[in-house]
Amino acid sequence: MDFNSKGKLMKIGITGASGMLGTALIDELIHKHSIFATSRSTGFKKKGVQWQCFDLTNSEKLHKWLISTNPDVIIHCAAVVNVEECENNEELIKKLHVDSTKTLANYLNKNKKQLIYISTDSVFDGEKIGKYKELDDVKPLNAYAKTKLLGEMPVLLMDTGLVLRTNIIGWNVFGKNSFAEWMLKGLIESEPLNLFSDVMFTPIHVSDLSQMISRMIDLKLSGLYHCASIDSLSKYDFGIKMAEIFNFPIDNISKISIKDANFTANRPNNMALCSAKLNSVIKCKSTSYDAIKLMKNQYDNGWLSRIKGTKLESDYNFWRDK
Repeated sequence: MDFNSKGKLMKIGITGASGMLGTALIDELIHKHSIFATSRSTGFKKKGVQWQCFDLTNSEKLHKWLISTNPDVIIHCAAVVNVEECENNEELIKKLHVDSTKTLANYLNKNKKQLIYISTDSVFDGEKIGKYKELDDVKPLNAYAKTKLLGEMPVLLMDTGLVLRTNIIGWNVFGKNSFAEWMLKGLIESEPLNLFSDVMFTPIHVSDLSQMISRMIDLKLSGLYHCASIDSLSKYDFGIKMAEIFNFPIDNISKISIKDANFTANRPNNMALCSAKLNSVIKCKSTSYDAIKLMKNQYDNGWLSRIKGTKLESDYNFWRDK
């Protein structure tokens, strides 16, 4: 068990806890910490998890939650990840990505507690050849990336603030399908999948990231770190790899360029992150293959059924409950 400075079991707050990462964090951390979860709606229910649902942009309710829970650590996962939605609602997104982060950072720094802020690989312009390191210049191209980058700043000013830039995949137990789930559903139903061959990324599974965050809490790690798979690949190659691992044909997968996409928001071509700095502290050699394989294993071994609280079809039709 991990204890705070007063010798008591550590209290971990998780914002955006009903999301993909929040769910994995609860499943990972509940065995050794007291969990205080918040989101707009209740997510994964497990003994020992205390849920309180409210809008994080409501600063009064956020302050009350902080005072009532008095957490030793908060993992700030809450974000709007729909890039197009962010582009059309920048002021509202700023309240969540920046203002709520400032409130958390101010409270926790004043009380000498830790804040772990989940950032994004989208803070770069994508012009670099190769993977981005923590010291590379940032140049966000859209409102999502700009506001997430602004949210990093108050955390890095803290004595015990930790910023993790990452790109996650996994099972999104509540709400909309994740990127990997969308792709898997397309493979199962033989829907046309037009995937970018010129967009590079370094995806990591949320369960692997959750284990690493647990280690970071133990080590009281602070600063800026990239947390990613050790290999980079295109969205197209990711789709091919997913089809191979889940044993589906690739006939419905086509290569396209991001230049041909009709997006309102600009996006970087290269989002690949170098996580050598973090790997020098926490040994993690996860690959994109490992991340996809873990998704499959979690379905096959009943993990996803347990998290969802219902029996699932045996043929990866994850959106259909028995």
